[in-house]
Amino acid sequence: MGYDVLIVHGSFGDPFGNWQPWLFQEATKRGKRVLCPHFPGPDEQSLVNWTRTLDSYREHLSDDLIVFAHSLGPAFVLDYCVQSSLKIRKFVGVVPFYDLIGIEEFDKINSSFFVPELDLSRFKELCPDRNSIYSDNDPYVPRAHCEKLSELIDAKTHVVSGGEHLNTSAGFKEFPLLLDYID
Repeated sequence: MGYDVLIVHGSFGDPFGNWQPWLFQEATKRGKRVLCPHFPGPDEQSLVNWTRTLDSYREHLSDDLIVFAHSLGPAFVLDYCVQSSLKIRKFVGVVPFYDLIGIEEFDKINSSFFVPELDLSRFKELCPDRNSIYSDNDPYVPRAHCEKLSELIDAKTHVVSGGEHLNTSAGFKEFPLLLDYID
């Protein structure tokens, strides 16, 4: 039996931070089978290691999957889907970007996820329902980065006014807007 929902955290994150536990609980209440893996942290964070982690669940990922991903998570999901030709039903990128952001501690551990030769526009063939949610005042990821990736994959966008990085420190321990994407 496969999963209905996949939740992917970002850099320096884990499945127990931000709105991820809340979304896990809410999706489970709605009868969804939810996967929220713990991807390797800063010392072992790389595209190769994150891919290895998700590969261990691959047989349980169907083309009916709804994917929620935060911060670096969307870049990883696009890399993974395009490189492995994984089809999914719906993608919700929360603060999606696919570029260095100009903050050394993040750029250093995120850089392997930005694969220049990868044709990310191919993601449109793999996922029919693409969505991006970001704020107008993120202190880490420039809005232009979110807009650029959203345009590249032709995602429907939702801008949260004053939402900062849409994480716990910005008041997003719960994120009710995300429930609109669970069906």
